[in-house]
Amino acid sequence: FQRVGPTTAIKFAEFAKLKPEKRMGTLTNQELVNLSDALQKFEDFMAPDSSCLAPLGAEPLEKGIKKFFNPDFTAVVQRPASAYSGFPFIIEMGIAYGGDIKSGGPHVYRYANRIPLLYDEGSDVVIKVVNDTDWGRYKVKGEPPFIIVSHICSTRIPYKTAGKENVADRQEIERELRLALQFLSRKLASFMSKRGQAEMAKKRANMYAKYIPLIAEFCTELAGKKKEPNFQKILDAEKANHKKLVTEANEIENK
Repeated sequence: FQRVGPTTAIKFAEFAKLKPEKRMGTLTNQELVNLSDALQKFEDFMAPDSSCLAPLGAEPLEKGIKKFFNPDFTAVVQRPASAYSGFPFIIEMGIAYGGDIKSGGPHVYRYANRIPLLYDEGSDVVIKVVNDTDWGRYKVKGEPPFIIVSHICSTRIPYKTAGKENVADRQEIERELRLALQFLSRKLASFMSKRGQAEMAKKRANMYAKYIPLIAEFCTELAGKKKEPNFQKILDAEKANHKKLVTEANEIENK
């Protein structure tokens, strides 16, 4: 209930269909269930104070990914502060494709409060969210070269075991992870789409450069003329289209 004042409290009471002056001890079991459900669904609570947390930051995370993997595409996001069971947390995530990354992805790198989690990843909530994602809809097929870096920053990480190597699937944390991954996956899909178009344009330009001069020569001989038609404009247009698509793909990465 951090940062909940009288105005928000009254607004929530109306949302939960409870009288603000009603005392907690007089609530029936069903009213308590309705109260609990309303607390999960009410969207006007302010985000918890994140001054007690020490996230990595989107810019350092992006620089680190680029330094170690030299990828063709990189995108990072830092979600707003949220809370589970009264504990504030922040989700940070990055995604990268191509470059020095090995195929067989997604390769997942997990961090909790800046500490890498190296073992017992099978039951981790991050792996669950990644495995539940339909990568085909984001233009990622086969075993592509891409990675996902996840960082959970909280005053209390909900580890599953005493070894502190995997994070439990708390509903609030899982939701924030999914939102972060969906945001990054949409950016990756845009990049992959533009990249595919650029590759097709390059193949088309190469094919035109190879066959159009031959076609022009054949048509000139067939028409009984000596001067070939000016086909350079077609080749220049294809090269310009390829360059434009490459530029658009790069702009997607930079946004």
